[in-house]
Amino acid sequence: METFVQWLQGEDRSAVNHHRQEIVSPDATTELKETPQPETPQRSRTLATDDDLVILKQEYGELTPGLTIRLELNNACELLGRTRRRVDAFKLLQKKLQDEYGVQLIIYSRKTHK
Repeated sequence: METFVQWLQGEDRSAVNHHRQEIVSPDATTELKETPQPETPQRSRTLATDDDLVILKQEYGELTPGLTIRLELNNACELLGRTRRRVDAFKLLQKKLQDEYGVQLIIYSRKTHK
């Protein structure tokens, strides 16, 4: 109680800080151990699109300028091996097809009807 009164009066702050340090449990001062995360194999973006181009060439023949490929999202995910079932997962492939081959790839979803 004496220490508390001294602290209120601003006389001895070190006593209060010392008291607080004694109260801290040993669990709070121990270091956190990192749990190792399992490594998942990831394809680089360039390899993914190169593999996708090979698959599209096998499925649709030569990729000539002006060609339009229209795929439903579920079919595109199965054909190209995507686990993320979203239209935007194919943006890089669409860009590469358009820029390098002049081919338009349209991926649509039954939900959005695009």
